[in-house]
Amino acid sequence: MLFCPPGWRNTERGAKKAMKITDVKSATIGTNICIRIVTDKGIDGFSQIENNKDFVKPLIPYFKSMIVGADPTNVEDCMRRMRRAGAFKPWGKVISSIEMALWDIAGKDAGVPVYKLLGGKVRDRVRVYQGSFVSESRPHKDPKTPEEIAENILHLNEIPEGFTIAKTALFWHRGGFYKETDAYNTYYPPKSSNARFNPGSLLTSEAINMSIDFVARMKKVVGDRVGLAFDSGPGFTPIDALRLARGVEPYNVMWLEDTIAGDYTPYTMAHAYRDLTMQTTTPIHTGEQIFLRQNFVELIEKQAVNIVGPDPADVGGIAELKWIAEYADLHGIMMAPHGTFDGVFGMAALTQVGATMPQNYIAYEYPFGNPSWWYDIVEGLPTNFLRDGHVTVWDAPGIGVTFNVNKASKYLSEEDKDFFLG
Repeated sequence: MLFCPPGWRNTERGAKKAMKITDVKSATIGTNICIRIVTDKGIDGFSQIENNKDFVKPLIPYFKSMIVGADPTNVEDCMRRMRRAGAFKPWGKVISSIEMALWDIAGKDAGVPVYKLLGGKVRDRVRVYQGSFVSESRPHKDPKTPEEIAENILHLNEIPEGFTIAKTALFWHRGGFYKETDAYNTYYPPKSSNARFNPGSLLTSEAINMSIDFVARMKKVVGDRVGLAFDSGPGFTPIDALRLARGVEPYNVMWLEDTIAGDYTPYTMAHAYRDLTMQTTTPIHTGEQIFLRQNFVELIEKQAVNIVGPDPADVGGIAELKWIAEYADLHGIMMAPHGTFDGVFGMAALTQVGATMPQNYIAYEYPFGNPSWWYDIVEGLPTNFLRDGHVTVWDAPGIGVTFNVNKASKYLSEEDKDFFLG
């Protein structure tokens, strides 16, 4: 047996010195904060975080101190060092993005795409859904009515990207509901200072009926050509959530998302969700901002929802997402991951893990480059990788996309100018 001193590891090529993390850098590029993990082997790992630099960037040195000197290919070891200090966003968001950059390094070091390290792919094309992707050629630049929103969705199905599932905002997520000039006049007691939050009390019957009418009018235009999902809250009382879910049953929507808890709520309300789910045929979905698998256990074991939707950039990364998908599958619960703000690197990472998920996988929310020049500063994306509502899995090492440093550098601010150096 070959003896390996500390800091060395055995491989098919013999013993070699273990790689070490030497730095974790961050930079704001476009609408995202980007992570770069630097190693002593010259292999970098990249990922992106939803941009809130005032809260997110100051946390990165804290987590960096926990993994500098560690072997980045031992992803689980690095995560164990950080998880104990994580929590609901923004802390969990930083940890999650670091995790994806670690997998990027592990794949590059092994010379294989990350899906090979997550168990291998079971599908060559990964279905996606539209959540915030916008086509510049859409017929209505500022849609005001359910019919105009629906016509934009049909357009998304007709362009080459060909989305087959679309999610749109409903109720508190659609601030226009509060405007007296909106197609649906005001209907609710005094508006909260933030339209994403419920001011309290039960909704009026007018409010519920207008939301049901919103869904009905969209469905009349879209028909069966595109599956419709609705991001609905959070903020509904369980009573109102049930009234809404039952009211839209005739329209066979894909799901109602985050009715009771969800965005901005660091708890699941699994008991309330279970009561809702068991009393309606409308699929119920939640989970986009939950951190770690442990916080999905109650939702899954109680079968509190029909669909879970973790965001890999919130939940702890792509391995965490895969674990939750497998556990949900054992309980007959579907998986539709969130991904709105995860950017090009997040899209690549979601494709890698989506290729490996079990049969309960529906689609992931497609993150896109914003601004559009993002596609000019990265390399590795195949031509026409998104077609007919699916991303074709490609086989580049790591997560399959990296920066063109010369092109990307011109978008760095003065404070981030050393992002690609060292």
